[in-house]
Amino acid sequence: MAVECIEAPWLDLDLSMYPSFLSSLYRYEARQHWVKVLGPGAGTVLYMNDSRLCCKGLACSRVLLKGVSGEWCLEECQEGLRGHWIAGRYRGLVVSTALEPVDKVLVAASVVLSRRTRYAINVRRWMRKIFAGIESIDPGSLAEAAARAAEPPSPQPRHLAKVLPRLANIVLEERDPWLARKKLLELPGIGPKTADAILLFTGLTTRVAPCDTHLARFATEMLGLQNVRVPSKSTCLRYVACPECPLRTSCLSGVLVEEFGAAAGLVQTMAYVYGRLGVARWRTKLYEELEKHYNG
Repeated sequence: MAVECIEAPWLDLDLSMYPSFLSSLYRYEARQHWVKVLGPGAGTVLYMNDSRLCCKGLACSRVLLKGVSGEWCLEECQEGLRGHWIAGRYRGLVVSTALEPVDKVLVAASVVLSRRTRYAINVRRWMRKIFAGIESIDPGSLAEAAARAAEPPSPQPRHLAKVLPRLANIVLEERDPWLARKKLLELPGIGPKTADAILLFTGLTTRVAPCDTHLARFATEMLGLQNVRVPSKSTCLRYVACPECPLRTSCLSGVLVEEFGAAAGLVQTMAYVYGRLGVARWRTKLYEELEKHYNG
């Protein structure tokens, strides 16, 4: 069975998987130890061995490790945070993302499912139901997954059923992040927060900051930002690329991309951890959350 390791002394695997939509494809097994349950190579293990991130199983590859470890954007994120006091907050946190094609589609699906619901409880459960046994993204597999998504009465899976084929096509075919953002925003029911999270957690760009309540709170309480608005779908369809948007100085996403550059996505990830776990006893709370919702 394939085993591969890379040096990743900067990584806390548990802390990084917790805020990542990539965790919807994995089960938390033990500290610094996760098992893949969805997509190609289910059963593949991710684990830390001292300062090395290792994988073992059919999905094990250098590409997998690059995405999970944050190596895919490490230099850019470090440069964007250089000299800022929040760089030392939540040490070991990176943007763990999906880089393999099928996993990217599954992660994008989990982002779409997360709208106005609890990720740990509902999204992870829906993902198991919809994508169990799906190992490729072909028309037949997409049709099967869409049919399963249409079954529950909840609006989130039903919405995914309607957009899944087009969503998969964008994620698999589009390499330009801003053109991908435009195409995602053109899908019904997908706004800037969802589109930006898809771009971030499928490895297209880190120059986005998906705006949710956690980020708004973090921006106010930790960064001291005031009087900035969240992006709107209509505005973002008109000015798709955040770094070029003329409204970026008054928009929360734009301000963060302007200030942090390629680290904007990491700042958003940090904001999620701050919003969910706080700053006191956060590590204890992290393992309480993992044991309760991610182990099984």
